[in-house]
Amino acid sequence: MMGGGQGFEYEIIKRPRLRSLKIVIQKNQEVQVLIPKSRLYVITQKQIEKILAEKFEFIMKARKQYGEKSKRQPELFNNSREHYYQHREMARELIQSKVDYYCRRYGFKYGRISIRNQRTRWGSCSAKGNLNFSYRLLFLLPEEQDYIVVHELCHLKEQNHSYRFWGLVEEILPNYKMIDRGIKNKS
Repeated sequence: MMGGGQGFEYEIIKRPRLRSLKIVIQKNQEVQVLIPKSRLYVITQKQIEKILAEKFEFIMKARKQYGEKSKRQPELFNNSREHYYQHREMARELIQSKVDYYCRRYGFKYGRISIRNQRTRWGSCSAKGNLNFSYRLLFLLPEEQDYIVVHELCHLKEQNHSYRFWGLVEEILPNYKMIDRGIKNKS
């Protein structure tokens, strides 16, 4: 069900496991109002409009942030095969130079590097020590690129996300938590 009248369109979606109303702003700036799919939960259109009016500033701010991100980094959201082939070698050169730098400095040893058109992961490390990276790293900020590379290199020594793993990441990048939060907002 669609609605409007708040200065933006929104979609009402019923979810079976939900316990209360939830407002979700999608990356494409669409507003979704999630409500429980239960006979016990009754809410009128008027009540939804009132809640949206109360949350108007939050909604508009979130929509604006997503709009600014997509303007700043339009390349990040391009999913075409041609885009991948066009940028793969540039990404390979950039990532190779960062991997080599951190390997020399911290003594990491890896098998090979692959550049892929991954949409759900920035990188991965196999049990054999092979590193895989999304070509989209090319469109991240330099400190975000470093963080992804360091994260995967640290998996060469710790194949998990234990305290030792995060300690190793922190030794190399003390501000990794802040960088990680920024990356999560882009994925």
